[in-house]
Amino acid sequence: MADIQASGQHAKANKQIKKAVIVSKVYHRPVGGAINEIAAMLTRLGVKAFVDQNTAVGFNLDQVPIISRRSIRDTDLIIVVGGDGSLLGAARSLVDLEVPMLGVNRGHLGLLTDISPADVESALEKIVNGYYTTEDRMMLDVRVFRRDEEGVEELLGQSLALNETVVHSGILAHMIVCRVSINGNYMYTLRADGIIVGTPTGSTAYSLSAGGPIIEPHLDVLSLVPMFPQSLNCSPIILPGKSKVEIEFEIKDNAPEWVNVNCDGQATIRADTKCIVCVRPHQSPLRLIHPAGYDYYSVLRQKLGWGQSLVN
Repeated sequence: MADIQASGQHAKANKQIKKAVIVSKVYHRPVGGAINEIAAMLTRLGVKAFVDQNTAVGFNLDQVPIISRRSIRDTDLIIVVGGDGSLLGAARSLVDLEVPMLGVNRGHLGLLTDISPADVESALEKIVNGYYTTEDRMMLDVRVFRRDEEGVEELLGQSLALNETVVHSGILAHMIVCRVSINGNYMYTLRADGIIVGTPTGSTAYSLSAGGPIIEPHLDVLSLVPMFPQSLNCSPIILPGKSKVEIEFEIKDNAPEWVNVNCDGQATIRADTKCIVCVRPHQSPLRLIHPAGYDYYSVLRQKLGWGQSLVN
């Protein structure tokens, strides 16, 4: 405990962790051993460890108690084992339980799952004793409607997103025409392969590849990033975080075309150009837990190679 106090002397001692549930992508076999190891570590630290019932389906975890999704609400921590994709999926399905989430990286980049396999035991020891920082991350509420001539709307699909929502035709190099409004005010008509509505968390994901800016996660903003726009003057734009973004479509020759609304690269709502896509902040943010001493800029330097020489 002396080492914990020394390393966390500048960190506020938070609520200690008494019950934790481990979540992972189902059937991702390589993490099965890691789940057992983390459960054993938690038990040694005096924490009641469980595995999520959906996760347990894909693994042989006989020695770890199973907990239902409903009962996760009564735990202190959700530990996601895998890559960033695993955490994105867990966030969409579990954010409304309002339980903090911690990512243990068993994937590739690890911008969200920031605890490396080598540091798991030392990081967990500090975290369960209350030496950690918390951070709220905005999530998006994405809904697709069809509106009739009388203005009556029918909900066709709904999803959440932690990184971004991508609206596109679903066909490679196929332009669509989007009419974008913010809080009911017309902004512009965009001719492009699509448009990305992103959160600060998603600014280092698909949005970055499309030329969008990196946004500090604590900022309460949204980003709109055109995808291969026809006009060179369609730049990315930052909007207030409480904005409601509505996207309508131009119908050519009275013949609707397919539109895909993709959330975090994982969940897709199939629609057409007769539909309206509505994106706004979700009512509950995702609360992430980081080990004491977490530094966002350090993560960017390590993961994105900031400051590294391009020539050996």
